[in-house]
Amino acid sequence: MIKADRMKATIAQHFFTSCLCMFLTAIICAYLQNKYSVDRVGILVFALMSIVGLVFSITFAFLQKKLKQNIKNTVILTSILAIYLVLLNYFYHVQINDYIFLGWQLKFTFLQKIINSAYSFWLAYLVPFIISFFYAKIHTKTLLN
Repeated sequence: MIKADRMKATIAQHFFTSCLCMFLTAIICAYLQNKYSVDRVGILVFALMSIVGLVFSITFAFLQKKLKQNIKNTVILTSILAIYLVLLNYFYHVQINDYIFLGWQLKFTFLQKIINSAYSFWLAYLVPFIISFFYAKIHTKTLLN
């Protein structure tokens, strides 16, 4: 019984784990913004990603606790989100923008459309929620059978 109680994660553990991961992501993305961008507004990127990461961490921690997920699941899902956000930010700054040379004839590749889309940033935050929800549903169905 004691071992089972140790496996239960609290909301605070889920929150601090995901908040730490999102905070590190905000630092890396702010650094990339200062390094590769002309604007050098890394502090604004840091502020935006920190606030969004904080809101994400709070809501994700409550969902993980409600679905009775372990901390390993939280670490994996927030790490995947963090890696995706860092790669998205990196590719946004280092991609070759051929449309500058083409004038008004914008011909983006599929990857450039994904990188330049605002939806690819905001919808990425929904992916851990969806995966966690489906994992909990599959796990409870397996336990019931």
